[in-house]
Amino acid sequence: MNAMRIIQAVLVGGFLFGLYVVAMLWPGALDGPMSFMVADGPVAAAQKNVFWYTVWVSLFLMVTVGSVFIYAIYRFRAKPGADFAVPEQSHGSAKVEIALIVASCLLLVVIAIPNARALFYVDSVPQERREEAIKVVAIGHQWWWEFQYPDLGVTTANELYIPVGKPIEVEIRSADVLHSFWVPRLAGKMDAVPGQINRMWFQADKAGTYQGHCTEYCGDSHANMRFLVEARDDAEFEQWLRNEKKDAAAPASVQEVNGQRIFMQGCNACHMVKGTGAMGMVGPDLSHFAGRKTLGAGIFENNDENLAKWIKYPQQMKPGNLMNLQQVNMVLSDRDVDALVAYLNSLK
Repeated sequence: MNAMRIIQAVLVGGFLFGLYVVAMLWPGALDGPMSFMVADGPVAAAQKNVFWYTVWVSLFLMVTVGSVFIYAIYRFRAKPGADFAVPEQSHGSAKVEIALIVASCLLLVVIAIPNARALFYVDSVPQERREEAIKVVAIGHQWWWEFQYPDLGVTTANELYIPVGKPIEVEIRSADVLHSFWVPRLAGKMDAVPGQINRMWFQADKAGTYQGHCTEYCGDSHANMRFLVEARDDAEFEQWLRNEKKDAAAPASVQEVNGQRIFMQGCNACHMVKGTGAMGMVGPDLSHFAGRKTLGAGIFENNDENLAKWIKYPQQMKPGNLMNLQQVNMVLSDRDVDALVAYLNSLK
């Protein structure tokens, strides 16, 4: 490769990198629900700041080294028509080499210090705020998330409710294989490792719905292992909490009664419904299922049509999931499915 082609390659690489930086900085370019460029909490903001700090230091280093590289290629290139000869080799300058080593070490320190500070910051809730923190245990299953509030006596699935402006201390575990907990607008990723407890914290500075995802390949439906974080003001959170602590609503119609009867003939082996004989621990707690926005771990909107399909064809809706009616000897007619849908919709 001659000197001109090398220069062209460097210029093209620099142009592409420039486009990337422009995309990062351009308003609205990367503000999707899974974009870490939008920081809606202090942990996400700290991580975003470290990211950009590292990018600018790296850009400075790339421009500096690249400029010297291009200058050397141009300055010492072979002249057209000149006889090529290998130049006399020499050791070089020890002072220059030492200076470059020292400069490289200093740049590493410049990058390492803010990164280390951010790591310690995101590791645990600041000391002065620990008393107001809410503890949540997030347990990854194939392929859904269980959320326990040990100090509040509540367990739910796939939709994590939190109060705005309060730190959430998350204890991350796995019930089976390796998973990873990620809510990009609120915090970075943290792995859920079998037999190990990892910890992190985050906080939502404004009310809203934040999307989360498992980011560690965990099997057939890894891409379908999603969840929501619902940030609400204190009054709404307390109302949700009071409702979650109640037993499930009793069936109020003949169809709902029939649905509960069918549920207790097999679904109860895997699912729990508080206040009934359903004490299953394999699948999500369904005590207040009708109050959730989604089903199938954040994949489908929670409506009658999707719920009926989920009951009839769980493996088509979400390949590999553990819901298999044949294993509990359940054969459902369309009327049975309608009754189950009516019962589950009563669990608010």
